[in-house]
Amino acid sequence: MKISVIFLLILMFMTITGISYTQIGWLSQINPIAPSTTNDLGKVQFVSATEGWIAASDGNLLHTTNAGAVWNIVTPFPNDTVNSSSDPANSMSWVNQTHGWKINWFGTSFGDAHGAVIHRTTDGGQTWTKNVLTTTLGDVGFQIQFVDELNGRVLIFNFLTGAAQFLKTTDGGVSWTPFNGAGIFYFVDVNNGWSYSGSGAQGANPPYNIYHTTNGGTNWNKQFSDSLLGTYNTIQFSDLNNGWIVGDNSKVLKTTNAGTTWTRVINTGIDPLSESKCVFFLNANTGWIGTNDGNINDNPIREVLYTTNGGANWTKQNIQNTEGIFSIFFWDNNNGWFTADNCVQNCNGPDSLKTWQGVVAHTTNGGVTGVTDKKYEPSQYALFDNYPNPFNPSTIISYSIPSASIVKLVVFNSLGQTVRILENGFKNAGNYSISFSANELPSGIYFYRLEAGQFSQIKKMNLLK
Repeated sequence: MKISVIFLLILMFMTITGISYTQIGWLSQINPIAPSTTNDLGKVQFVSATEGWIAASDGNLLHTTNAGAVWNIVTPFPNDTVNSSSDPANSMSWVNQTHGWKINWFGTSFGDAHGAVIHRTTDGGQTWTKNVLTTTLGDVGFQIQFVDELNGRVLIFNFLTGAAQFLKTTDGGVSWTPFNGAGIFYFVDVNNGWSYSGSGAQGANPPYNIYHTTNGGTNWNKQFSDSLLGTYNTIQFSDLNNGWIVGDNSKVLKTTNAGTTWTRVINTGIDPLSESKCVFFLNANTGWIGTNDGNINDNPIREVLYTTNGGANWTKQNIQNTEGIFSIFFWDNNNGWFTADNCVQNCNGPDSLKTWQGVVAHTTNGGVTGVTDKKYEPSQYALFDNYPNPFNPSTIISYSIPSASIVKLVVFNSLGQTVRILENGFKNAGNYSISFSANELPSGIYFYRLEAGQFSQIKKMNLLK
């Protein structure tokens, strides 16, 4: 039960006045692991534009060197009976093409877990080393994250006692020592990290708290407390200031100031009972959220939310034949991958008897070639970065107006000469996108200016032929 999707990009788009149409920009790739009760695909991460890894069950990984055209099974220690978590998808970490780690637990399921072990490589997966961290009954190797080749952290959770153990390394995983943890974590460097946790059994109950450390976990300061029902499921920061947390009951939170303030994002358009399992932002503006749009017990629509303006507006894309969205990764604005699970047998029975087929898909255009299937009224004037940029020969320029206005959208060159008038007339409140084709223009820097009401803004774009 896992799915992940991602999309965006608008290829051709008229004005959004009601329902508009989308085209899926994702292609399925072949998972070489046969369907089984444990065929789970977890975290996906790429170390170059073409080389990537996926954390799989039973001690396996998937590896590609051609953007996923072919995925190969890698089993570092075939004689070990181990497993790893796919939900949440945080059992693998790569910092470059050579150094990677995967945390597993001994056993075939949470029910017979009895210790945590790390498989690590320093030569891009040609050879692997095994580090046994614990052999305690109930211990599950739950999370691993490295910020460079030397510094990493793990979370081990005991499903019998409910106790969590946090370890860190400064030598690439050769040795591990305890550190003060505060829940599931995300570090952007050696010192700066955030974590979240709830109360009660396995942190399932409110209040749900967010913590921040600036000294590698020696001390944690509580930044935010949420008493509304609905757990947090994952956290990600694109830099020291900009971060996101998503969870159950349609929870989406963001910060732009390192967590000094966390803001609930309520304009996503998803059902209040939705479960969001994964989030990935390339920068402060461009990101994707994988979610179930509705109550998980009612076979809801699976979709990805996409934004290019930090969540001011969202595009939705429905995804079929999947059970949940668990991991998304983008190398750049265009090239992204998701992993998912699709039930193929005994689907009405308990999870332990279902047969799963792990799903992986790839996009080369950001995920979509259309626009959202719903209309969302903007709250302020905005002119967005054109996409793609640089471009050849066409790009999309988007803007929002909160009230009916006379709108003028003009493209001009570096000499200030007008080369195209894209809009010049009355527009109702709404979100708009228009395609600008520069077939007849030479390469160079161009500018586009939006004037609407008292609002005026200029942005730059690069035509590269």
